[in-house]
Amino acid sequence: DVEGPVEVAVLDSSFNPPTRSHLNMLSHAAQQLGFSRTLLLLAKQNADKPVVGAGLTQRLEMMQAIAESAEPAGSMLCGITAHGLFVDKAAALKGLFGSTSRIAMLVGFDTWIRIIDPKYYENDALDDVLRRIFDTFEVVVVSRDPSSASNLDDDMSIQEQERLVQQVPADITQKRLHFISIEPEMSAVSSSAVRKAVASGDSGTVRSMLPDCLHAYVDAEGLYMEAAV
Repeated sequence: DVEGPVEVAVLDSSFNPPTRSHLNMLSHAAQQLGFSRTLLLLAKQNADKPVVGAGLTQRLEMMQAIAESAEPAGSMLCGITAHGLFVDKAAALKGLFGSTSRIAMLVGFDTWIRIIDPKYYENDALDDVLRRIFDTFEVVVVSRDPSSASNLDDDMSIQEQERLVQQVPADITQKRLHFISIEPEMSAVSSSAVRKAVASGDSGTVRSMLPDCLHAYVDAEGLYMEAAV
């Protein structure tokens, strides 16, 4: 249970499975921006798609195992959402944690580029959407390895990513837009890479990408043994 206003950094993903990269992003956001709690938020819409791998209950159980091993105890929470839109998820969290709580949604740079692309909005509505976002919560944009994102140029540097994030006018962001960079070695860590490694029997890669508390669970449940990704 959560009582009173909180400061929480939220990572919204399908967690199929959760990885060390997920935890690395949350850790960086909490440490650099002063969030006392973190939240693993399972996107039910994504989980309901025909993705080979863990079922909804199994993903929640893996998330819970990670939260229970987090330090300090009780600092990491788990949740599930059926909301599809970014801003609707955050509005629901405001209702849960209280209007005075500080909430930040983490998003990869490649996803942020799509969010601010005017082609997705009618009648020049982008600024209005962004104002609604920043009236409700903070956004933490996390650097991405451009080679792992189809909508980024292969030679785009982290410095260029940060510059593009900072181009959003301050009167819109209200100082609620942040950029953090993660270690280059974490850029190759992904849920799909874990699934591939398990299916191919690459135990070394699995150990390097999967949190320690999940190894026994994945083995016991027989997850990701199929060759599909």
